Amino acid sequence: MKYIQLFLFFIFITPLSSDEGRLGRESHDYKYNSLGLSLIQTEDTGLGMNLSVSLPGSLYITLERKAEGVDIEAESFDRVINSARIGVHSGIGDLLSSISAKGVNLKIKNVFDIYAEIGIKSTSIEGDYNSFSEDDAQANVITGIRFGDSNGWEGKIFVDFSKESEVIQKPCLFDEVCPAVIEYVLDEETDQKYGAGVLFNINNRSAFKVEVLSSKVFDTSLKIGYQLNF
Repeated sequence: MKYIQLFLFFIFITPLSSDEGRLGRESHDYKYNSLGLSLIQTEDTGLGMNLSVSLPGSLYITLERKAEGVDIEAESFDRVINSARIGVHSGIGDLLSSISAKGVNLKIKNVFDIYAEIGIKSTSIEGDYNSFSEDDAQANVITGIRFGDSNGWEGKIFVDFSKESEVIQKPCLFDEVCPAVIEYVLDEETDQKYGAGVLFNINNRSAFKVEVLSSKVFDTSLKIGYQLNF
């Protein structure tokens, strides 16, 4: 949680930092066609890649792959997570359209986007001496909002729901001779990860992004990356 409070403060002031119309876009023309590459700082430094492609209407698909370092005793592993989700997004004004109360219509502007994604993800463990995977494909749901000015700074807040796999070392029973066995187990409860991010649109094709994610299972992670919009 050490990054979260600072990050929330920062993303709430991002709309104040944008130059209106700098890139000739509508203020809330958020891009759902993009390719991103990121460095991820958790226990060790990892890498992440994601692809988002728009579909007809307000639908889109997103594919993601990330490898995070995990240290267990004297051995290091990479936790490789692959995920695929289908999403839908809508401006709050388009979603609610208008509210009628006692004959008075209240028009709502698209001051932010609401989005939701549902799909699956799987985990495998790769190490120098032990590499293994199991059939642990799990449901993955992400929902959140995007706000700010697409001509400059954007912000987002989201929640990620899914079960997580932890790498552990099975203990040896007292007075028994046995090898150290490394395995990973699926958490019984769904992890709720809370995230926040900022993105700066350098130009119409490229953007710089920073994201922080907290978890009940893992340490807080920080992601810094580059995004290509198309």
